[in-house]
Amino acid sequence: MHKKIIKSVSLVLVLIVLVLSGLYIIPPDQETIEYEYADIESNPLINAKVGWYTADNNRNYQVTWGAKKGLQLNFFDFSRDKLKSLRLTHIKDNEFDTANNLETTEVRFSTHQVDSVLSLEVSTSKTKFRATRQDSLYYNQQEVQFFNGDHRIAGLLLSPFGDDKSTAIVFIHGSGVSDRDNFWYLHQAHFLAKSGFTVLLPDKRGCGKSSGEWHTASFDDFADDISAALDYLREKGKSEFSKMGVIGISQGGWISHLVNQKDEDLDFVVDVVGSSTTPKTQLQYEIFNDIKGSGAPSFIAKPLSVVFAKRARAKRKIWWDKNGAFDPIPLMSNSSIPILKIFGSEDENVPLEKSMERINQLMEKYPESLIEIKTFDGTSHALFDKETNWIRKDYLEFISTWISRI
Repeated sequence: MHKKIIKSVSLVLVLIVLVLSGLYIIPPDQETIEYEYADIESNPLINAKVGWYTADNNRNYQVTWGAKKGLQLNFFDFSRDKLKSLRLTHIKDNEFDTANNLETTEVRFSTHQVDSVLSLEVSTSKTKFRATRQDSLYYNQQEVQFFNGDHRIAGLLLSPFGDDKSTAIVFIHGSGVSDRDNFWYLHQAHFLAKSGFTVLLPDKRGCGKSSGEWHTASFDDFADDISAALDYLREKGKSEFSKMGVIGISQGGWISHLVNQKDEDLDFVVDVVGSSTTPKTQLQYEIFNDIKGSGAPSFIAKPLSVVFAKRARAKRKIWWDKNGAFDPIPLMSNSSIPILKIFGSEDENVPLEKSMERINQLMEKYPESLIEIKTFDGTSHALFDKETNWIRKDYLEFISTWISRI
């Protein structure tokens, strides 16, 4: 009986090894990405609707250009239950509508004949409110475009009112498809613009209204896109800005250090939840956590993570061949400007211990380096507050204060 059990277990183990070996050796099909680019909105009837609106429920709503055709209606709050982000599709004249998973929203704009005040009326099956546009509320909005060679990069430019010099910030997106409609990014851009900074939130290359391909681009390509954004702001603002810097989030954290190397006039870098290891190391760590989180013990999760990390890289071979071995540490060691590194203590995507170890070694070797590390306890890669299930307000306040005082 025992021999039969041992034999059966041995056969199972052999099969597992054969399957894993096959998965490791046999390459998967290359992932294909279909790109659809929207144009910059040129309809005066649509553009005239952009602005801030105060509703009869005392809430302030943003109407702005979306990454796709049409407009976006947003309400910002630090409670996830109160957030609102709806794409407004132009139907005719002053009528728009949008559909989400739960209901259809009808939006109608109208102009009061006496004082020419623009208002909007939002109607759904669950709620209805009227809002009036307000002048000089929060910040100016502008849809912009600029070029990196043949690649058009589009985005939202949020700028404060008044003539005082402001600090300019360009956001750098993370991995995959990401543009200004990603509310996680837009919320952060809104907070900083509301705090008095000039903020440029571009659509990532190959996303929204920006041309090109993100799945074949190198970190150098992305960095050049951001350098083009900084040059655009300098040309547009002349001597308007007191400081200029970038905020790179997740994968954008790696790219932020390349921008620092390329741009001699940059004043600061904020690297948010970016790994200080190579992308290959970070990917395997992330997959290991995913497998372990599904209930597998570590001794099984570790070899499986090697196999599935290799397959994940093979699906986008061009991208991984260009970027997989990128190491941010040498770039950070050469920096002459302040760098803020932000981590979440429970980040399931970033190997925090290894990242901290590498940065601490850098700081020991270069004690004059201007690197500051801030770890937010009890939070993951998205930097969410566990009570509100949305972005931590203290994280955004910390960034705002840090940039203001450097």
